[in-house]
Amino acid sequence: MSAKPFRWVIVILACGILSTASLLFSSGTQSAAKPAGTNSAAKAGELPQIWKSATTGKEYRVRVEGDRITAEWSNVPPQAAKQGAYIRSECHHSGSRWIGTSRILLACPLPDGKTKMCPMILRFEVDSISPHRITGGGEILRDFDCASCEVRKTGWGPFSWEPKH
Repeated sequence: MSAKPFRWVIVILACGILSTASLLFSSGTQSAAKPAGTNSAAKAGELPQIWKSATTGKEYRVRVEGDRITAEWSNVPPQAAKQGAYIRSECHHSGSRWIGTSRILLACPLPDGKTKMCPMILRFEVDSISPHRITGGGEILRDFDCASCEVRKTGWGPFSWEPKH
């Protein structure tokens, strides 16, 4: 695979992961004060259900239940949906943030023109939740091998979601 197409693979996967809101969970149940930036208006019934990533345009169905936040990619393109693609994030409240992981299954193009579905689990955090914005960060791919679905190197990238209008 030449360098140029490989960069696009990394960009596409990184975008999918950045806007990730997959299954995010911490190591154990924790009780802590309400996270900074999460006001009383951010209760489950008062938050919009669908949020759009300012970075990628992906939309996520977000739910807040007690000390748990879940998000699932909701506008999966039809071809990706046929292949079973998903991004599912889950976080638990920890200190002033919500910490967890994103479980991801995305298509990765191979040199022979075929695609391979690659599963991965990446870290995901929510820093702030309000009725107007959700912000945080997540692991992004810096080096990824499509043939083996191996995450070789990651970085950290911020995200910002706004309610879908």
